Amino acid sequence: MAKYKVHTRWIGYSAIVVEANSPEEAENKMWRGEYHGCDAEHTGFGLDYGYDREQVIEIEELENEN
Repeated sequence: MAKYKVHTRWIGYSAIVVEANSPEEAENKMWRGEYHGCDAEHTGFGLDYGYDREQVIEIEELENEN
């Protein structure tokens, strides 16, 4: 299993690290919320709005850390 960073945009910006077997699986896991909160970078912490038009703009495979 690889790690992918899923970049999204909305009113702000997110970059979420997800373990998956493919970019498509990574995107699906991101939409279902199947990731650890510590593996997410957001520009809108504490916002209760703006996520309704969130869209994936890029998925990149991360280098193996071993």
